Amino acid sequence: MWAHHPNGPRMCNGMLPNGNPQPFYFPEDHPSMPSWFKGMKIIIRERSLWPEGDIELLAQCLGFRCPPGRADCCCRRILFLQPDFISQKFQLQELVESRGHLCDFYPKYHCELNFIKQYWKAAKLCFRMAGRVATIKELEGKVIQCLDNVPLLHIRQ
Repeated sequence: MWAHHPNGPRMCNGMLPNGNPQPFYFPEDHPSMPSWFKGMKIIIRERSLWPEGDIELLAQCLGFRCPPGRADCCCRRILFLQPDFISQKFQLQELVESRGHLCDFYPKYHCELNFIKQYWKAAKLCFRMAGRVATIKELEGKVIQCLDNVPLLHIRQ
């Protein structure tokens, strides 16, 4: 069951097909639901995308698995295919870019794209080539030396 959270995170406004902004929340002076989230059904109806007839749509298809080729099987699918939803950036990305930085997401654990994997690979190679050690103290020193010996240029490749 959905519940209103007055101090919860808020979505930014959407864009109606005609280019006008679409608020996702009722106005503050609404008689029964001031500042409440409108919900998917109202948002879709305001965009004139609700299917013809007195149809009730699921909020989302079972297991988030929409039937192939369907654009109106559930509320989630209808909204996720809208241009303003497609072009919406992640909140983290918006924050980073608003500060003048580039934001680039890598696939998780991808050994060729993630710099930390490149760094770790080079350090392990150095460690294997450095030979054996006799004590824990020597081992700690060897690890630190191998980590320090990886050139920055190699990490950035």
